[in-house]
Amino acid sequence: MTISIISFTRAGYELSKKIKKEIINTYSSYRVKLYVKCEALKKDTLNSDIEIENMDDEAGVDTYKFIYVDENIDEWAKGQFEDGTSIFFIGATGIAVRAIAGALNNKLKDSPVLVIDEKGEYIIPLLSGHMGGANELSKSIGRLIAAVPVITTATDKNNVWAVDVFAKQNKLEILNKAKIKEVTSRILEEKKINILIPKETEKKYQEEHFKIKDKLVISVYETEAFDSIEPLIDKAICEDVDVLITNRYYEINNEIIKAEDELKKLPLILCPKEYIIGIGCRKGKTKEEIEYAINDALKSNNLHLNQIAYIASIDIKKYEQGILDFAQKNKIEFLTFSAKELEEVSGSFEESEFVKEKTGIGNVCERAALKACTYDGALLQKKSKYSGITIAIAKRKWNLDF
Repeated sequence: MTISIISFTRAGYELSKKIKKEIINTYSSYRVKLYVKCEALKKDTLNSDIEIENMDDEAGVDTYKFIYVDENIDEWAKGQFEDGTSIFFIGATGIAVRAIAGALNNKLKDSPVLVIDEKGEYIIPLLSGHMGGANELSKSIGRLIAAVPVITTATDKNNVWAVDVFAKQNKLEILNKAKIKEVTSRILEEKKINILIPKETEKKYQEEHFKIKDKLVISVYETEAFDSIEPLIDKAICEDVDVLITNRYYEINNEIIKAEDELKKLPLILCPKEYIIGIGCRKGKTKEEIEYAINDALKSNNLHLNQIAYIASIDIKKYEQGILDFAQKNKIEFLTFSAKELEEVSGSFEESEFVKEKTGIGNVCERAALKACTYDGALLQKKSKYSGITIAIAKRKWNLDF
């Protein structure tokens, strides 16, 4: 995860340095960039040895140098949103609100935005509290700097089950986000919620997972129609179901959800992210090159990025900027494994002596894709070669995770 912290005063900049230090000392996978929009600090850079920050791909971040923001703050924020970066504003909430207003696009995809006062006493998750993880970020960063998280989302304040958090935890794509509000409203009113889940799910639900204020108001039903869209065209079922989990992503997305009148009749639909991209690449491959290779592989298999649970590779690619940028932009978790872990993956793989010499393992993409399957999985597409990039796709066995 990349976090961009922007400050507007000297005091704000000093706090941003403290936050960065605490983050990089605690979370090795986090990258932090410091930005300032303060004329006085800009003048300091002209009369000192402070330089614009230069990120070290291998070591992560270990400096407190900053990048001065010359452009309008709203243009800066728009660029951060396009990159999928998490944003911390140190200053007034009003500044943050005005800065991000023009960048807002999709509540399920927008960047998490937090606001911290200059004294570091309070931290407010302003946007993307659940799906973007701003609420959890505010708690974890709050612990690091002794700041009080100010969380305002209704489900958190009432300590009740949140369907969007459930979807995120279980790698479920939300197809009709407008229905989240309806489901949440019923839960907050302590009305009964019916969820239809695939019968194939091995990890069984337990009633306590769906209790609200110690009262069971959610009923979970199993269906054998996991591989069919029949529940969606059965009005009787639709009337009784509030949340439907089904893996028929394309049939639903292409044939039903596009029709507005049909959309209103449907329950909230959650589709498991069943696929994993395994990737190997030469050092220095750009986000655009990675994007081309992955999109081409997906297109060949009639898949969409929204169906991808993870991108996986070997640990020496942990700081490969092109992969990191692509994963962050598309909100896909990037997993890496050691050569030893990948070597333990069983199967028949196309081995490369060159790759083995460089990485210690003869095939990265296929092994990484299978390793990330968690429960069980199989290769849907074996290694495909692009210019300095290899891609494999595995289909995993999806399970509920509480």
